[in-house]
Amino acid sequence: MHDQKQISNLIMKNRKFHFALFLLCTSLLYFPLLKGQSQDALNEVKELIENFQFNDAIKAADRFLYNDSSNVQMHLYKSRALSACFKFREANTILIKALLLDSTSIPVLFDLVNNYRQLGNTCEAVDVCKKIIQLDPGNQFFIIHLSNIYYNTDEFDKAKELLVSLVRLDSLNPFILKQLGNCYTELNQPDSAISFFRKVLERNPSDPGTTGKLINLYIITREVQKGLELSENYLIRDSVNDGILRLNGYCHYLLKNYPEAERKFMKCSDLGDGSKFVKKYLGLCYYKQDSFYKAEPLFGQAFRMDTTDAEVCFYYGVSAHRSMLLDTGLIYLNKTLTLLMPSDQFLSTLYIELSAAYTMANQPDTAVGILKKAYETFPDNKKLLFKIAYQYDYYLQQPEKALPYYKDFLRNSSEPDQEVTNLPMHVSYHDYTKKRINQIISKP
Repeated sequence: MHDQKQISNLIMKNRKFHFALFLLCTSLLYFPLLKGQSQDALNEVKELIENFQFNDAIKAADRFLYNDSSNVQMHLYKSRALSACFKFREANTILIKALLLDSTSIPVLFDLVNNYRQLGNTCEAVDVCKKIIQLDPGNQFFIIHLSNIYYNTDEFDKAKELLVSLVRLDSLNPFILKQLGNCYTELNQPDSAISFFRKVLERNPSDPGTTGKLINLYIITREVQKGLELSENYLIRDSVNDGILRLNGYCHYLLKNYPEAERKFMKCSDLGDGSKFVKKYLGLCYYKQDSFYKAEPLFGQAFRMDTTDAEVCFYYGVSAHRSMLLDTGLIYLNKTLTLLMPSDQFLSTLYIELSAAYTMANQPDTAVGILKKAYETFPDNKKLLFKIAYQYDYYLQQPEKALPYYKDFLRNSSEPDQEVTNLPMHVSYHDYTKKRINQIISKP
């Protein structure tokens, strides 16, 4: 009986062993099948994205994730399809789920950075980019990417610091050198910017963008001759680059070589450059050589392109009347005055606000002088007489000087009676003025 029980237990153990062995063998066969199915699904979604079928890619990803929500790569593909549909917030939700599965996934983190940038969440983008750099500190790409975020949000100092650390490791990288030049330009440090742009051109003399920036910096630092030489050297290689040709003409103009500047601007025009800049400075070349009849139509064209340019308007008016187009000359010379000078009403309002600021700064004597100027500028505003009187009376404690202005206000103000604001009592302007005149006159 005892032996039979042992035999029975042995049989049960054998059955369990065989069943476990069966499960193991089945799983070994099944997992490669699952892995193959997973890869097929990933390939399908990737192909849909590459063929711009983003909605279909999202649906395919959802079907897969319904059964296997732990696949980081599929979450990443779904987020990219959503981003392609400009659904950046939804994409970020998916990316954060992926990070819960793998917090060190650099592709997921990098997509999160770019989505935050699209949403304008710069602080979040910076924080995530810093995390990537911590995970992969030797990768220059992510440091450059962070510097670009800083540069594009006008944090040029921070961008510069990152790039300086990189240039020490890679002093020949043209992108880093160029970006440092851009940072120093934005930081108003032209000498440093020139140094880095020159290093870029030492390695690539045919770079038109850097050449143009360097010429502009030479103009800013009043080294126009260097700018001219740089542009001449470039034009030997590429004589029809309109941007460099335009700067070359401008350098000649600044050096008062008007005939040569004229030739260069004419060549720009012949090449199809119809910009306001070319028309204006070609017109100025003629103007400086007293060829007003040639300058007049060019200034006219330039002014029609930008009717707020008072300088072009002035030269147009002068060139017109000196070409005996007297009516046109008068019109545009008068228009120049309008462009340069605000209306009397606006100027008076400016003086009023300036006076209020001086009053608040405890400078009432200066404030009253500015109020008088406001009234002289726009005498139609009779309320200014009251303001001048009140300034003398209340802030300067000189009621005798206030009295004539109070009287003038009563005589000249025809506006409907209004309640006085910013005064100790709530009464109308006229009532307050009458009462105050009587108090001043009756005071011994």
